[in-house]
Amino acid sequence: MTTEALITNPTGVAAVIAGLIAISFWLDRRFRFFSYLGTAILVITGGAVLVNAGIIPPSIVENPDDLHPIYQFANDYCVPLSIVLLLISTDFKSLRYLGKPALLSFCLASAGTLIGSIIGVWLTADGIGTEAWKIAGQFAASYIGGGVNYAAVGAAFQTSQSMFATGAAADNIMTNLWMVATAILPSLLVKYYPSIQQSDRLVKKADEDFWAKKGISIYDMVTLAAVAFAVVAVSDLLAPVINDVTGFQIPAVVWYTTFAILLALFTPVHKLNGGAEWGNLLLHFFFATMGAGTILSTLVDKGPVVFMFLVILVGVHALIVFGFGKWFQIDVEILAVASQATVGGPSTALALASSKRWFSLITPGVLMGVLGYAIGNYVGILVGHLTKLLLS
Repeated sequence: MTTEALITNPTGVAAVIAGLIAISFWLDRRFRFFSYLGTAILVITGGAVLVNAGIIPPSIVENPDDLHPIYQFANDYCVPLSIVLLLISTDFKSLRYLGKPALLSFCLASAGTLIGSIIGVWLTADGIGTEAWKIAGQFAASYIGGGVNYAAVGAAFQTSQSMFATGAAADNIMTNLWMVATAILPSLLVKYYPSIQQSDRLVKKADEDFWAKKGISIYDMVTLAAVAFAVVAVSDLLAPVINDVTGFQIPAVVWYTTFAILLALFTPVHKLNGGAEWGNLLLHFFFATMGAGTILSTLVDKGPVVFMFLVILVGVHALIVFGFGKWFQIDVEILAVASQATVGGPSTALALASSKRWFSLITPGVLMGVLGYAIGNYVGILVGHLTKLLLS
């Protein structure tokens, strides 16, 4: 555990993070400017400020055993439990108009990542060095899928430990910055794009519903907890068994996403109150952990040039997503969630949709992120070998 920070005691760090979350929700509700940003951005930014100011320890450590227990809790429990709780509380009737636009947005986002990684590495290869093609492949995989794809392609390419760590540090900062961007861009572009605010009456009253007090019984709470823990536990047990049998590395998130959707569709669990509230609370602990990983001092040696590569990659990605998205007349919120699903993964896509109260986009966001996991490795290996040929 890091001892350089002012506060390292688990209850102390938890108190600081809980206070940050409470202040963020108060600002979101009290001031119009902060409501445009959303609570996710406020908590991520606050976490970054706190860790760089030395108030709380960082969430990135060289030895996994040194990770602070609060961050361990956020990564291992808050993320899967929040996904399950939010999905089983989803109104699937609101999804019937989103199928084709969401799929097309995902295709645009994936194409943007693929093209952006090739252009980015072509412009920065001299600075990155001999492993530039490996980094291109890893981030093509990661920014279509997620961290599991970054690690898998890195292992396949035998990327050096130093380059692997440099890429991870740059990625953490870029992911957080893009989370902020995808939260702000729809508010700036809504005048020029179609919007779910115009086509879905449910969205217009979502903010009121989000803040409204709801009757939540102890029965609802314990039942939701039992269901959520059971879904995650079964998924964690099944994932390694199925991976061994099939020979494919399928993340547990695929299984608990699937089980949660099936439960919401075919059981009365979606009628229980409190799932969305508990899911949002747990999710914001994860946001604070994301922010605590934004350590500016980690961008040393080749860090700046790798970060520049990511700026180019994400810039091209954004131009393709929002440029062609405008041409195809896709709702700007769907484009933002699709972009976040590829660059950040299902967790951050869900986080964006939930924090901005785009509740009809929660499930499509998670499903796009899961689809990215499925194809990320293939695209990453293809891009890696292609850029190796181009740079040789």
